[in-house]
Amino acid sequence: MTRYQKHLAIGINWTEQELEESEFECKALGGFKKSAWFMYTVARDRINAPGWPIYINGVAIDDHQGHDPFQFDGMAYTSVYRAIQHYAKHKSLDHKFLADLVRVLGERRFGFCIRLAQIHIAASAEMKRHVLAELQQQEHDN
Repeated sequence: MTRYQKHLAIGINWTEQELEESEFECKALGGFKKSAWFMYTVARDRINAPGWPIYINGVAIDDHQGHDPFQFDGMAYTSVYRAIQHYAKHKSLDHKFLADLVRVLGERRFGFCIRLAQIHIAASAEMKRHVLAELQQQEHDN
């Protein structure tokens, strides 16, 4: 993911349709418009490529026993923590706040957690604590 982080950021910040409809016509941006989505899909597919088994003395070693990757927005991350790191970096989000949101709301609501972190990107630490407390209370009541 580190190697392809710039290409993966294309898929975070753009959709294929947005790129096609963009008015990037100059030489530099025209090239980006033509190749950006392709670069994203190649990087995404390389990251999502399944590994192969490793054998030692004829015995398969499975280092991912009982570990399912975290899937979000067409990407398979090795863990939800890795997805949090990726989105926090590329969307300039508060890593701790995003992680706390996922802890409170759960992995199944990861997209909602990202939107909440974006809405509160410039919020004070006090406001973020208040939001987390309200969400914890709502989750407790449900």
